[in-house]
Amino acid sequence: MFSLGVVATVISIIGGIPYIYDTYKKKTKPHRFAWFIFLVLSILAWATQYSLGARESLVFYTWFVVNNIILLGLSLRKNGGYGDLTKVNVICLLLALAAIVLWRLTDSALLALVCVLIADGIGALLILVKSYKHPHTETLSMWLAGCVATFLNILAANTLEPAILASPVQIFILNVGIVVAIMVGRSQKKNSKSPNFVH
Repeated sequence: MFSLGVVATVISIIGGIPYIYDTYKKKTKPHRFAWFIFLVLSILAWATQYSLGARESLVFYTWFVVNNIILLGLSLRKNGGYGDLTKVNVICLLLALAAIVLWRLTDSALLALVCVLIADGIGALLILVKSYKHPHTETLSMWLAGCVATFLNILAANTLEPAILASPVQIFILNVGIVVAIMVGRSQKKNSKSPNFVH
């Protein structure tokens, strides 16, 4: 089932290119705190894979690191992203960083998994809330591609082991949640602009 994993990665890469382009054009405005969290997680995942001796798969991990660097960098431009120094954003960032630190320090595989899920979940929830409030500042196609890619990753796991499925299932659910938030947000924005006719 390795081929499914490769296909999922390719779909993620293809889906990410329009997001980068829209961000460059300032049409899409990434959540700075969320993408910083994702960047830290991707760098540590890359380092872990490298230390384990992985080489061919590093191409995919490298792409995600580069992708996150580009998006975070573009979001830091003036009017290029969302996520000011608010209390909620700072608290979410600190909680995510605390989970990441605990992940790197613990010897428990289960606790490490929980910490990664928490950190990644915090980042995704920041985007989900922002997607609902400002739906036109997200590129819907990337999140749709993410749904397909993560579903393929679930199939590629070829197991019912909870510890293995936990991460791809969570990412799939969060991707679906972001897609729904964007669509519902856009629908409500559209309805609020529609004129009310009195008969």
